[in-house]
Amino acid sequence: MIVLLSIESNLFFTNTVPEFTAVYDGRKNVVNIKWQHKDRGIKSNIIQRSSDNATWSDIALQTINQNTGTKTYVYADKQPAPGDNYYRLKCITVEEKAEYSLGIMVIIASAKYNWVMYPVPVTDMLTLQYKGAEIIKGVITVLIQNSSGKIITRVRSASLTSIIRIPVNNLGRGIYDVRIIVEDDIIWNQRFIK
Repeated sequence: MIVLLSIESNLFFTNTVPEFTAVYDGRKNVVNIKWQHKDRGIKSNIIQRSSDNATWSDIALQTINQNTGTKTYVYADKQPAPGDNYYRLKCITVEEKAEYSLGIMVIIASAKYNWVMYPVPVTDMLTLQYKGAEIIKGVITVLIQNSSGKIITRVRSASLTSIIRIPVNNLGRGIYDVRIIVEDDIIWNQRFIK
């Protein structure tokens, strides 16, 4: 089971901190982290990981060439722990101030509820396919939320459904979270870019 949540924090947050995604790849047992650098006021990005969303450790440093334009960065965390893994970006400005992104929680658990999402990146139709070993007991509810947490789409499906297709041509470009809920429990959560 993989759950991805945006974690709100009381830290100072500005638009200079880039949005990022963290996606678990079960075949390679890595968490792929991706973000774009756009602001010339940032001199380095530090990827941080936590198991409790309180104590953070630096796991990667990316220095920024101030003369380049927008650039995409990718990092693979090859040592995610079973259970809760929280990720955030710590951005160091040219004035040596630290700014933090909102955190993302990736839960890595058993293959009990194994879903895959395609195509990536998403275009007009989002497909969710269940590949788990357990029988789903209860109605499947799928929520699509924007980056501020507002629910954009809600779909309900029977527990025997193994493929759910959701039209997303009405969504604008941006980052969205898709959550699968069964009997009030979030069993899967993933972030996608459209």
